[in-house]
Amino acid sequence: MRPALLVVALTFCLARPAHAQSGGTARIEGTVTDSVHSRPLAGVRVVAAGTGAQSEVRADATSDSAGRYHIDSLPAGRYLVGFESPLLDSLEIVLPPREAVVAPLAAVTVDLAMPSAVKLRAAVCRDTTLAEGTGVVYGHVVSAETDTPLADVAIALQWRDLAFDRKKLKAVNAAREAFVTTDARGWYRACGVPTGAWLSMQIQDEGRIGPVLRTRVDDTLGIAIRHLSFSPSAASDSGDVAGASALAPFTGTATLTGVVRGAGDQPLSTAEVHVRGARSVGVTDAQGSYTVSGLPAGTHELEVRRLGYAEEVASVDLRSGATTKRDFRMQRVVNLDSVRVVATRTRYPEFVEHRKFAVFGHFLGPDEIMRGHPVRTSDIVRRFGGFLVDNSRGRSKVVSARGAFSSHPCIANVVIDGFSVKSDPDAFSVDDLMPIDVGAIEIYKQDEMAPFEYSNGCGAIVIWTRR
Repeated sequence: MRPALLVVALTFCLARPAHAQSGGTARIEGTVTDSVHSRPLAGVRVVAAGTGAQSEVRADATSDSAGRYHIDSLPAGRYLVGFESPLLDSLEIVLPPREAVVAPLAAVTVDLAMPSAVKLRAAVCRDTTLAEGTGVVYGHVVSAETDTPLADVAIALQWRDLAFDRKKLKAVNAAREAFVTTDARGWYRACGVPTGAWLSMQIQDEGRIGPVLRTRVDDTLGIAIRHLSFSPSAASDSGDVAGASALAPFTGTATLTGVVRGAGDQPLSTAEVHVRGARSVGVTDAQGSYTVSGLPAGTHELEVRRLGYAEEVASVDLRSGATTKRDFRMQRVVNLDSVRVVATRTRYPEFVEHRKFAVFGHFLGPDEIMRGHPVRTSDIVRRFGGFLVDNSRGRSKVVSARGAFSSHPCIANVVIDGFSVKSDPDAFSVDDLMPIDVGAIEIYKQDEMAPFEYSNGCGAIVIWTRR
């Protein structure tokens, strides 16, 4: 379905006369408000365009930290006042400008506002009634070779509804999926997807499938904008995936370069830069510079890692035969590999009890978990060693590091709020839970004794969700 140019009608307060101004010229002033987050909108360009006798006049100003703006030295007359917004432009939403009539030696107040999140979602999904806790993923798909829009391309989305049936004492872990197709201009929109949860996305076209990408719809705005590019040469054949055959790493002729910096904008050496699913890996030099060549074209996920720093994950658009520049800034974290940290939050009584009597294991409470700035829940597990996280096929499977590369790896037992769930790509991914949803975690390596009800001989990851 072709998304038409949308117009959101807003009700603003009427322009009202203000104090007179010297100099014989008019003034337009006011505030710009972010209605989505209920705060002033700073750094916005406000434009006043004259009409009628003043049609040649055009002036602008930028809102300050309090959202205030003022446009001085205007000839008296009639003006249309509006502001520029990359978000509204991306959503193809146009706000009608406000009209202001200013007299000589006078000022007029014109207050402007971003539409509310409810109105924005309704404008994008105008044919759909969105239930509470749902939003939309919206974007444009182009060819990675020609940058032309790709029509009739399928976008597959998948997510997990994770809940617990306490009457039946078992985990309810249902896979959900949705499919949308790009219109004649290459635009797509997936309405009704959950907010606050990770979504897996994949382009599928003529028997070829692209890499699995992850996105999250913000709870506040309820809209995720994901523009994508696709190259058949950097995609897998759907038959290979369906047959569960080993997929060769992606290669290509794209190049990625940039600089990785840390605290104080200082360059970081020995940081590893890797495009997921690709063979090539780059390492930064003493100046923090890196170059990775032989990369596939299209939209891919990029990982930047360095010991002692929080992992950075971002999307990157690559083009065949071209060089893309991408800089990163990493946050320093405390390396907890050799430290045992305890938490005493009584709202997790089982966690406190296990910690109290445990001989082995590592224990993290909410503050310690977020202090490490994890991007994914599997990042918490990686801190302590003893486990490897397999991210193939877009799912995160935790296996014991001992014999991890054998034909029968030892899969760790993942326990959520006391209920064991299968940790395999077709049932549960540890990253189906976001770090912000993890209240406390217990980690027992394969050679450490876990509580008997959780032990399976391969180690255990016991997660207590926030309550």
